[in-house]
Amino acid sequence: MTDPKPGAIVHAEFSSTDLPATRKFLEGVFGWKFKKEAMGDMEYWTFEAPSGPAGGLMSPMPGMNPGTVNYLLVESIDAAVKKITAHGGKILMPKQEIPNIGWFAVYEVPGGFTQAIYQSAQKR
Repeated sequence: MTDPKPGAIVHAEFSSTDLPATRKFLEGVFGWKFKKEAMGDMEYWTFEAPSGPAGGLMSPMPGMNPGTVNYLLVESIDAAVKKITAHGGKILMPKQEIPNIGWFAVYEVPGGFTQAIYQSAQKR
């Protein structure tokens, strides 16, 4: 994705209870390429899809079910968290750092689905 604007989906994250089977399925059906990342104790795989966005594959976060979380680009996590709560959203995971990459926070949208916001550490 070239020069994404705030509000764009910049990362799709899939969580699965069977990472090898999920990788094999997505590689076999869609030709996606996976790469294991060094993330401490967490098993995390990034993937490239033919036309993006890129994403990741991991086990479900504590208290969450397997599924998909889209990460939307924001200029400021702190400002976005204020807007989310002011508009009825619920913060499920507060601002977390992704070392040398940026920050994210996970929230629930009124109506019940989960999304995340992402702020890049790189200046735009």
